[in-house]
Amino acid sequence: MLAILRTVWPLTARPGLKIFLSYASDHRPTAEDLCCRLQALGHEVFFDREDLPAGRSFDDYIRNAIEESDLFVFLISPESVADGRYSRTELKLASRKWPTPGWHVLPVELVSTPIEDVPAYLRSLTVMQAEGNLVAEVVIEVEDRARAQGQPAASAPVDAPPPESSGVRYRSVQLRFGGSGAGGYSISVPESPAGAGDPDAWSLDAPGLENALWANARQIEGSARRATGGVDVDALLPRPEDVREAGKALYSALFDSALGGRLADSLRTIDPQRGEGVRFVINTTDAPELARLPWEFLYSPAKDDFLFSDRMKPVVRWLDVDEPLPSLAAERPLRLLIAVAAPGDRPGLEVGEEIAHLDRALDELTASGAVRIERLQHATLESLDNALLKNRPHALHFIGHGDFSGDEGVLVLESDAVPGTSDVIAGRQLAMLLRNHLTSLRLVFLNSCMGATASRSDPFGGVAQSLIRRGIPAVVAMQFPIPDKAAVALSRHFYRYLASGQPVDAALNSARAFLYARGYEVEWGAPALHMRTPDGRLFDMAPATVEEDKTGPQRAAVAEKPQPPAGVIAAEPQAVAVSATRPPPGTTVSGAATAAKSSGRPGVWIGVAVAVLVAIAVGVTQFMGGARDVGEVPVTVSPVPDIEPEVEAPVIVVPGPDKELDEDVRLPVEVIDQEQLPTPVAPVAPTDVIDAAIAGLQRGETEVVIPELYELVETNPAALSAESLGGRHSDLAEALALAAEVKFNGGDYETGMELLGMLNAMGPFDPDIDALIIDRLGPYLETGAPAAAGPGEPALMYTVRQGDTLWGISRRLTGDPENWPVLLERNNAAYEIGVGETFIENPDRIYPGQRIFAPVSDGAGRSVLEYHVLRGESLWRIAERIYGDPLLWRQIYADNRATITDPDLIYPGQVLLLRPRADRR
Repeated sequence: MLAILRTVWPLTARPGLKIFLSYASDHRPTAEDLCCRLQALGHEVFFDREDLPAGRSFDDYIRNAIEESDLFVFLISPESVADGRYSRTELKLASRKWPTPGWHVLPVELVSTPIEDVPAYLRSLTVMQAEGNLVAEVVIEVEDRARAQGQPAASAPVDAPPPESSGVRYRSVQLRFGGSGAGGYSISVPESPAGAGDPDAWSLDAPGLENALWANARQIEGSARRATGGVDVDALLPRPEDVREAGKALYSALFDSALGGRLADSLRTIDPQRGEGVRFVINTTDAPELARLPWEFLYSPAKDDFLFSDRMKPVVRWLDVDEPLPSLAAERPLRLLIAVAAPGDRPGLEVGEEIAHLDRALDELTASGAVRIERLQHATLESLDNALLKNRPHALHFIGHGDFSGDEGVLVLESDAVPGTSDVIAGRQLAMLLRNHLTSLRLVFLNSCMGATASRSDPFGGVAQSLIRRGIPAVVAMQFPIPDKAAVALSRHFYRYLASGQPVDAALNSARAFLYARGYEVEWGAPALHMRTPDGRLFDMAPATVEEDKTGPQRAAVAEKPQPPAGVIAAEPQAVAVSATRPPPGTTVSGAATAAKSSGRPGVWIGVAVAVLVAIAVGVTQFMGGARDVGEVPVTVSPVPDIEPEVEAPVIVVPGPDKELDEDVRLPVEVIDQEQLPTPVAPVAPTDVIDAAIAGLQRGETEVVIPELYELVETNPAALSAESLGGRHSDLAEALALAAEVKFNGGDYETGMELLGMLNAMGPFDPDIDALIIDRLGPYLETGAPAAAGPGEPALMYTVRQGDTLWGISRRLTGDPENWPVLLERNNAAYEIGVGETFIENPDRIYPGQRIFAPVSDGAGRSVLEYHVLRGESLWRIAERIYGDPLLWRQIYADNRATITDPDLIYPGQVLLLRPRADRR
């Protein structure tokens, strides 16, 4: 039944996997389709025995093939698991090679099969069940596993993947349109492989074509990124048959024109094997009404094919602007800023899923240090400008709503004045802002509706067109509304292809092709690329500097890392290479309420605040300084080696990839006698700022005061100490305590916690202020601390992901994979009393999306879950697994400020404390 078929290697540098495909002959067509698709991606697939060499033992042939394979794919069906089938023998050989299968074995349910008939070896894994096209989803899963196993070691940053071997050489076909009045147009071909063509008369009923396209449009099912009206009633998609008819009309108008011969001859120069492609450039500067037409849908009736549906024929929209061509020079790493605007008065978006897909698509590059991702939640105009200034991104990815109102494109940000509400800005306003950041910015991806929609009279009326006019080199935007699911899939695959080395226009065409193959018959043509770079290249990356190389394998870094507190040794990012079974060297307590970043500042939550009050009550400050023994505090952290405070120049030894840290080995550090250090002079905080803060707190303007005080503390951790403030110290402390009391009394615990965090930054206090704080705030914290979940109350749940097993989940939730029977017992017991959501009948069969009850333990007066971080995880993904909402990463960060100095840098083996809470952000 099996044989090694011919291998077709892709042009990318990454080698393929050796895959053994096991299936029942009853389902050979599906297996053959899967085999061909995997081969097309460069994998070597052992599939059929027709080519078995004469005289060779079939059993030996199969055994050797499995021994040489990297991945064993088993297609589950009643036939393949039946007794006596050779596929059972193949599975037995695989189990001998991989007693602990891990990523090497991929069970796929091809046909519904009784669980008791599935071999126990496969039941120990998460069986993949397709949600859509099975073959396509298996290919995606295999590619993800190939990338995950093929990425460079974390301790050795590498450059981004080079462009595809020898690259595809694109020659341009430039189509320039002009208006001649009375509904007529002119067309010329300034450049093409078949030669140039002078302007000639050209006729097209553009309004009629546009009307026919939308005459029978259907409403989008589910959420769409449309801004108008606050609901999706206006979010429409044309019918597939109308799209095809519009594409035919455009194709006929072009290829039946006087210049059609040059276009046809240019297409004949395409040679995929030799890497010869053609780039179509549509210039509608002088005929803006033609920019509203769906050129991306150009359709050839003779070939029954969309012209621009593969990367050999990318299509670009071009506008003549009086701006110099952008410089390609850029320094490593490549910086991507993801800005999210999801105001509460607009339809919800699948923000978490999209960002998770982006993380996954760029996982290899972020792990190697070639790409660095920054995130901006709740993007306002002010915070967006700050993030652009601080991070200097090369690419901006916007997730949010957009629309076209009147003759102008708009985007929806969040309001600076009223949090959670919309702030609609015109494309020209955004363009003016982004123009200030052209020293680094090369690409803007507007994953919102109608960002590419054009005005009938103004060639620069749309959002994308406005950005191009102000000098942005490339803009990807949607020309009509699309479902949220399609928008998420598009962004994921666009960045995957871009990261593989394809030019931006080819990467977008490749992503379009994937959407079409996925069943999005119309949505695939929504993205339009406006570009000002002739060859599609956006970056000419300079070699990484030594400092940038040190950024190492962080998953989502920040541009400027805060310095560790005095007396605290923090491991360099290379510490990620430490064994995943224990924390990295140098993980220490930095304080219960570290100052939050000004962009997207998480609140200081109740559990942390309890620790703060304890510290205040005994007159001890832990803010931005060495931690001292204060007895039992409610925030339980991992043990930390006793280290002399005020340590400079730590020397941290990181074990190699095949070495474990000895439990009894103390990390060597270079300790400097404190008597040798000069006594620091405490900077004095500006008096006017403190006076204004006190007055603002008294007026109830906490939202204004808190960021200003955090900014002071970020600049100087001692800015609010008694030594810095003098007589104003007690006044500010009293004002903060009173303001916190007001917030707690009004039910605003988040703001109350932030105010309490500022009080912690001011300690120590004199006894009178200590007593005042405890008297005012103690009762609220006692009543506000969450209790363990019971029936009808919020509980901690773990959401099963693809590839999960109870063994692995137990490792995350308890630190010991052998505890899975206890985890199973507690989940089922919770289900019986109405707390759990699902009853697990068979521990060998759990499903993606299933929610498992996560056990909590009583510690220091509250119920918490100790989550053990595994390699490659982020706070975003942990929040998605536990709370079902990745945006709740802020709460995890706030509850673990004592052990997390940077929310973008967590370590394998680190223990995070998670607590039950209501669904709130």
